[in-house]
Amino acid sequence: MLPKITIGITCFNAEDTIGDAILSAQQQTYGNFEIIVVDDCSTDNSVAVIENAIAGAANARLIRHEQNTGVAGGYNSIVTNAQGEFVAFFDDDDTNDNTKLEKQHERLTAYEKKAGTDFVFCYTNRKVFYPGDTEPREFRYAIGRTAPEPHGEMVADYLTWNSGVPGHVWGFFGAGTLMTRKTTFEKVGPFDLDFRRCSEWDLAFRAARLGAHFIAVDEPLLHQHITPTTDKAGRRPLQFSLLLREKHKNFLRKKGVYHSARMIARARFFGSIGQMWKARFFSLLACLLSPHRAGLFVLRKWLRKGWARLQNQKNTT
Repeated sequence: MLPKITIGITCFNAEDTIGDAILSAQQQTYGNFEIIVVDDCSTDNSVAVIENAIAGAANARLIRHEQNTGVAGGYNSIVTNAQGEFVAFFDDDDTNDNTKLEKQHERLTAYEKKAGTDFVFCYTNRKVFYPGDTEPREFRYAIGRTAPEPHGEMVADYLTWNSGVPGHVWGFFGAGTLMTRKTTFEKVGPFDLDFRRCSEWDLAFRAARLGAHFIAVDEPLLHQHITPTTDKAGRRPLQFSLLLREKHKNFLRKKGVYHSARMIARARFFGSIGQMWKARFFSLLACLLSPHRAGLFVLRKWLRKGWARLQNQKNTT
Protein backbone atom coordinates (compact mmCIF):
# COMPACT_ATOMS: atom_id res chain seq x y z
CA MET A 1 0.00 0.00 0.00
CA LEU A 2 1.22 3.51 -0.76
CA PRO A 3 2.36 5.50 2.30
CA LYS A 4 -0.02 8.27 3.31
CA ILE A 5 0.84 11.87 2.40
CA THR A 6 -0.61 14.77 4.38
CA ILE A 7 -1.47 17.79 2.23
CA GLY A 8 -1.36 20.84 4.47
CA ILE A 9 -2.96 24.15 3.50
CA THR A 10 -2.69 27.26 5.66
CA CYS A 11 -5.38 29.89 5.17
CA PHE A 12 -5.77 33.51 6.18
CA ASN A 13 -8.44 35.73 4.58
CA ALA A 14 -8.37 33.81 1.31
CA GLU A 15 -12.08 33.45 0.59
CA ASP A 16 -11.55 34.11 -3.13
CA THR A 17 -8.85 31.48 -3.64
CA ILE A 18 -8.98 28.83 -0.92
CA GLY A 19 -11.72 26.84 -2.68
CA ASP A 20 -9.57 26.34 -5.77
CA ALA A 21 -6.56 25.47 -3.62
CA ILE A 22 -8.55 22.74 -1.84
CA LEU A 23 -9.94 21.46 -5.13
CA SER A 24 -6.42 21.08 -6.55
CA ALA A 25 -5.57 19.04 -3.44
CA GLN A 26 -8.66 16.87 -3.75
CA GLN A 27 -7.89 16.10 -7.40
CA GLN A 28 -4.43 14.63 -6.77
CA THR A 29 -3.83 11.32 -8.57
CA TYR A 30 -1.72 9.86 -5.75
CA GLY A 31 -3.60 7.00 -4.13
CA ASN A 32 -3.36 7.69 -0.39
CA PHE A 33 -3.56 11.19 1.08
CA GLU A 34 -5.33 13.35 3.64
CA ILE A 35 -5.97 17.08 3.60
CA ILE A 36 -5.56 19.36 6.61
CA VAL A 37 -6.65 22.98 6.26
CA VAL A 38 -5.58 25.35 9.03
CA ASP A 39 -7.47 28.62 9.25
CA ASP A 40 -5.41 31.24 11.06
CA CYS A 41 -8.23 33.41 12.43
CA SER A 42 -9.59 34.65 9.11
CA THR A 43 -11.95 37.62 9.35
CA ASP A 44 -13.58 37.10 5.96
CA ASN A 45 -15.71 34.22 4.67
CA SER A 46 -12.81 31.74 4.40
CA VAL A 47 -14.08 29.29 7.01
CA ALA A 48 -17.46 28.90 5.30
CA VAL A 49 -15.73 28.32 1.95
CA ILE A 50 -13.45 25.69 3.51
CA GLU A 51 -16.31 23.91 5.25
CA ASN A 52 -18.27 23.79 2.02
CA ALA A 53 -15.25 22.54 0.05
CA ILE A 54 -14.48 19.64 2.39
CA ALA A 55 -18.07 18.70 3.28
CA GLY A 56 -18.50 14.95 3.04
CA ALA A 57 -14.78 14.30 2.44
CA ALA A 58 -13.63 11.66 4.91
CA ASN A 59 -9.96 12.44 4.25
CA ALA A 60 -10.18 16.21 4.89
CA ARG A 61 -10.46 18.24 8.09
CA LEU A 62 -10.34 21.84 9.24
CA ILE A 63 -8.32 23.14 12.18
CA ARG A 64 -9.18 26.62 13.42
CA HIS A 65 -6.64 28.66 15.36
CA GLU A 66 -7.88 30.65 18.32
CA GLN A 67 -5.23 33.31 17.71
CA ASN A 68 -3.33 34.38 14.63
CA THR A 69 0.16 32.84 14.54
CA GLY A 70 1.17 33.55 10.95
CA VAL A 71 1.95 30.99 8.30
CA ALA A 72 4.71 29.45 10.45
CA GLY A 73 2.16 28.59 13.14
CA GLY A 74 -0.12 27.13 10.49
CA TYR A 75 2.67 24.90 9.22
CA ASN A 76 3.40 23.73 12.77
CA SER A 77 -0.27 22.82 13.32
CA ILE A 78 -0.23 20.80 10.09
CA VAL A 79 2.89 18.88 11.10
CA THR A 80 1.61 18.23 14.61
CA ASN A 81 -1.71 16.85 13.35
CA ALA A 82 -0.41 15.05 10.25
CA GLN A 83 -1.11 11.33 10.06
CA GLY A 84 0.92 10.92 6.89
CA GLU A 85 4.44 9.57 6.57
CA PHE A 86 5.10 12.54 4.27
CA VAL A 87 3.91 16.16 4.46
CA ALA A 88 3.32 18.37 1.40
CA PHE A 89 2.39 22.04 1.75
CA PHE A 90 -0.02 23.80 -0.61
CA ASP A 91 -0.70 27.57 -0.46
CA ASP A 92 -4.15 29.10 -0.06
CA ASP A 93 -3.87 31.24 -3.21
CA ASP A 94 -2.18 28.72 -5.56
CA THR A 95 -3.24 25.67 -7.52
CA ASN A 96 -1.30 22.50 -8.23
CA ASP A 97 -1.01 20.03 -11.07
CA ASN A 98 -3.00 16.92 -10.15
CA THR A 99 0.13 14.74 -10.49
CA LYS A 100 2.18 16.81 -8.03
CA LEU A 101 2.04 14.40 -5.08
CA GLU A 102 2.63 11.39 -7.29
CA LYS A 103 5.67 12.87 -9.04
CA GLN A 104 7.19 14.32 -5.89
CA HIS A 105 6.83 11.06 -4.01
CA GLU A 106 8.46 9.18 -6.87
CA ARG A 107 11.34 11.67 -7.11
CA LEU A 108 11.85 11.81 -3.35
CA THR A 109 11.92 8.09 -2.69
CA ALA A 110 14.12 7.39 -5.73
CA TYR A 111 16.63 9.97 -4.53
CA GLU A 112 16.56 8.61 -0.97
CA LYS A 113 17.49 5.19 -2.33
CA LYS A 114 20.26 6.60 -4.51
CA ALA A 115 21.75 8.88 -1.86
CA GLY A 116 21.24 6.54 1.11
CA THR A 117 19.43 9.13 3.24
CA ASP A 118 15.87 9.99 4.22
CA PHE A 119 16.79 13.58 5.14
CA VAL A 120 15.58 15.20 1.94
CA PHE A 121 13.59 18.31 1.01
CA CYS A 122 11.79 17.98 -2.33
CA TYR A 123 10.42 20.97 -4.28
CA THR A 124 9.08 21.57 -7.82
CA ASN A 125 9.41 24.22 -10.49
CA ARG A 126 6.53 26.69 -10.76
CA LYS A 127 4.61 28.87 -13.17
CA VAL A 128 4.04 32.39 -11.87
CA PHE A 129 0.88 34.39 -12.58
CA TYR A 130 0.35 38.03 -11.65
CA PRO A 131 -3.09 39.63 -11.17
CA GLY A 132 -5.01 39.57 -14.45
CA ASP A 133 -2.70 37.04 -16.13
CA THR A 134 -4.23 34.17 -18.09
CA GLU A 135 -0.79 32.85 -19.07
CA PRO A 136 2.24 32.52 -16.80
CA ARG A 137 4.47 35.58 -16.80
CA GLU A 138 7.55 33.68 -15.65
CA PHE A 139 8.88 30.27 -14.69
CA ARG A 140 10.85 29.71 -11.51
CA TYR A 141 13.19 26.76 -11.38
CA ALA A 142 13.74 24.94 -8.11
CA ILE A 143 16.93 24.00 -6.32
CA GLY A 144 18.27 20.52 -7.08
CA ARG A 145 15.92 19.90 -9.99
CA THR A 146 18.62 17.83 -11.71
CA ALA A 147 21.88 16.27 -10.56
CA PRO A 148 24.15 17.15 -8.92
CA GLU A 149 21.78 18.18 -6.15
CA PRO A 150 23.22 20.35 -3.33
CA HIS A 151 23.26 19.31 0.30
CA GLY A 152 24.61 20.35 3.66
CA GLU A 153 26.23 23.61 4.64
CA MET A 154 26.66 24.85 1.07
CA VAL A 155 22.87 25.35 1.00
CA ALA A 156 22.97 27.47 4.17
CA ASP A 157 25.62 29.61 2.47
CA TYR A 158 23.50 29.93 -0.67
CA LEU A 159 20.49 31.08 1.31
CA THR A 160 22.33 33.87 3.08
CA TRP A 161 25.36 35.12 1.21
CA ASN A 162 26.74 33.35 -1.86
CA SER A 163 25.65 32.49 -5.38
CA GLY A 164 25.99 28.73 -5.00
CA VAL A 165 28.99 26.41 -5.05
CA PRO A 166 29.83 25.66 -8.71
CA GLY A 167 28.99 22.17 -9.93
CA HIS A 168 25.57 21.97 -8.25
CA VAL A 169 22.09 22.89 -9.47
CA TRP A 170 20.72 25.94 -7.67
CA GLY A 171 17.31 27.57 -7.75
CA PHE A 172 14.23 28.55 -5.77
CA PHE A 173 12.91 27.21 -2.47
CA GLY A 174 9.34 27.75 -1.27
CA ALA A 175 7.15 25.97 1.24
CA GLY A 176 4.27 25.96 -1.27
CA THR A 177 6.12 23.31 -3.28
CA LEU A 178 7.76 21.42 -0.41
CA MET A 179 7.35 17.73 0.34
CA THR A 180 9.39 15.94 2.98
CA ARG A 181 9.04 13.19 5.56
CA LYS A 182 7.31 14.02 8.82
CA THR A 183 10.44 12.79 10.60
CA THR A 184 12.33 15.68 9.00
CA PHE A 185 10.56 18.13 11.30
CA GLU A 186 11.57 16.02 14.30
CA LYS A 187 15.21 16.42 13.25
CA VAL A 188 15.06 20.13 12.40
CA GLY A 189 12.45 21.42 14.82
CA PRO A 190 9.33 23.52 14.20
CA PHE A 191 8.91 26.59 12.04
CA ASP A 192 9.95 29.75 13.90
CA LEU A 193 6.93 31.91 14.77
CA ASP A 194 9.03 35.07 14.62
CA PHE A 195 9.06 34.74 10.82
CA ARG A 196 5.86 36.06 9.28
CA ARG A 197 7.73 35.55 6.00
CA CYS A 198 10.79 33.45 5.19
CA SER A 199 9.98 30.80 7.81
CA GLU A 200 10.68 28.13 5.17
CA TRP A 201 14.12 29.70 4.52
CA ASP A 202 14.92 29.49 8.22
CA LEU A 203 13.80 25.85 8.30
CA ALA A 204 15.90 25.05 5.21
CA PHE A 205 18.89 26.86 6.69
CA ARG A 206 18.72 24.82 9.89
CA ALA A 207 18.21 21.60 7.94
CA ALA A 208 21.17 22.37 5.68
CA ARG A 209 23.45 22.80 8.66
CA LEU A 210 22.38 19.34 9.80
CA GLY A 211 23.22 17.84 6.40
CA ALA A 212 19.89 17.77 4.56
CA HIS A 213 19.69 17.23 0.79
CA PHE A 214 17.69 19.55 -1.49
CA ILE A 215 16.06 18.24 -4.66
CA ALA A 216 13.10 18.99 -6.94
CA VAL A 217 10.89 17.63 -9.67
CA ASP A 218 11.99 19.36 -12.86
CA GLU A 219 8.45 20.26 -13.91
CA PRO A 220 6.25 23.31 -13.14
CA LEU A 221 3.74 21.48 -10.93
CA LEU A 222 2.70 24.60 -8.99
CA HIS A 223 0.72 27.49 -10.46
CA GLN A 224 1.72 30.36 -8.19
CA HIS A 225 -0.66 33.31 -8.16
CA ILE A 226 0.92 36.50 -6.84
CA THR A 227 -1.64 38.14 -4.57
CA PRO A 228 -1.13 41.36 -2.56
CA THR A 229 -1.18 40.74 1.20
CA THR A 230 0.08 42.72 4.18
CA ASP A 231 2.96 40.31 4.83
CA LYS A 232 4.26 40.91 1.28
CA ALA A 233 3.85 44.68 1.30
CA GLY A 234 6.60 47.29 1.32
CA ARG A 235 9.84 46.19 2.87
CA ARG A 236 8.38 43.32 4.86
CA PRO A 237 10.22 40.69 2.77
CA LEU A 238 13.51 42.52 3.41
CA GLN A 239 12.71 42.77 7.11
CA PHE A 240 12.47 39.01 7.48
CA SER A 241 15.38 38.32 5.17
CA LEU A 242 17.51 40.43 7.50
CA LEU A 243 16.01 38.64 10.51
CA LEU A 244 17.22 35.34 9.04
CA ARG A 245 20.78 36.66 9.01
CA GLU A 246 20.42 38.13 12.48
CA LYS A 247 19.17 34.82 13.90
CA HIS A 248 22.14 32.96 12.40
CA LYS A 249 24.66 35.73 13.06
CA ASN A 250 27.15 33.45 14.84
CA PHE A 251 27.33 31.07 11.87
CA LEU A 252 27.87 33.97 9.45
CA ARG A 253 30.42 35.69 11.67
CA LYS A 254 32.52 32.55 11.88
CA LYS A 255 32.73 32.64 8.09
CA GLY A 256 33.45 36.35 8.15
CA VAL A 257 30.43 37.17 5.99
CA TYR A 258 27.82 38.56 8.40
CA HIS A 259 27.93 42.15 7.10
CA SER A 260 28.25 40.95 3.51
CA ALA A 261 25.21 38.70 3.99
CA ARG A 262 23.15 41.69 5.14
CA MET A 263 24.15 43.59 2.00
CA ILE A 264 23.22 40.56 -0.13
CA ALA A 265 19.75 40.57 1.49
CA ARG A 266 19.30 44.17 0.36
CA ALA A 267 20.69 43.48 -3.12
CA ARG A 268 18.28 40.57 -3.62
CA PHE A 269 15.32 42.57 -2.35
CA PHE A 270 15.93 45.59 -4.57
CA GLY A 271 16.63 43.32 -7.53
CA SER A 272 13.29 41.59 -6.96
CA ILE A 273 11.39 44.90 -7.19
CA GLY A 274 13.31 46.14 -10.22
CA GLN A 275 15.49 48.77 -8.53
CA MET A 276 18.64 47.53 -10.22
CA TRP A 277 20.97 50.39 -9.38
CA LYS A 278 20.33 49.77 -5.68
CA ALA A 279 20.79 46.03 -6.21
CA ARG A 280 24.15 46.63 -7.89
CA PHE A 281 25.20 49.10 -5.19
CA PHE A 282 24.53 46.64 -2.37
CA SER A 283 26.17 43.82 -4.33
CA LEU A 284 29.30 45.91 -4.58
CA LEU A 285 29.18 46.67 -0.86
CA ALA A 286 28.84 42.94 -0.19
CA CYS A 287 31.99 42.31 -2.23
CA LEU A 288 33.92 44.98 -0.35
CA LEU A 289 32.80 43.64 3.04
CA SER A 290 33.55 39.98 2.26
CA PRO A 291 36.73 38.05 2.82
CA HIS A 292 38.59 37.67 -0.49
CA ARG A 293 37.23 34.24 -1.45
CA ALA A 294 33.66 34.99 -0.36
CA GLY A 295 33.73 38.29 -2.23
CA LEU A 296 34.66 36.50 -5.43
CA PHE A 297 31.45 34.45 -5.25
CA VAL A 298 29.38 37.62 -5.00
CA LEU A 299 31.38 39.55 -7.59
CA ARG A 300 31.25 36.75 -10.16
CA LYS A 301 27.46 36.54 -9.92
CA TRP A 302 27.11 40.33 -10.15
CA LEU A 303 29.38 40.57 -13.22
CA ARG A 304 27.67 37.62 -14.91
CA LYS A 305 24.25 39.24 -14.54
CA GLY A 306 25.59 42.58 -15.75
CA TRP A 307 27.15 40.97 -18.83
CA ALA A 308 23.88 39.17 -19.64
CA ARG A 309 21.94 42.45 -19.44
CA LEU A 310 24.50 44.15 -21.70
CA GLN A 311 24.20 41.38 -24.30
CA ASN A 312 20.40 41.60 -24.19
CA GLN A 313 20.57 45.35 -24.79
CA LYS A 314 22.88 44.82 -27.80
CA ASN A 315 20.54 42.19 -29.22
CA THR A 316 17.54 44.51 -29.04
CA THR A 317 19.23 47.52 -30.66
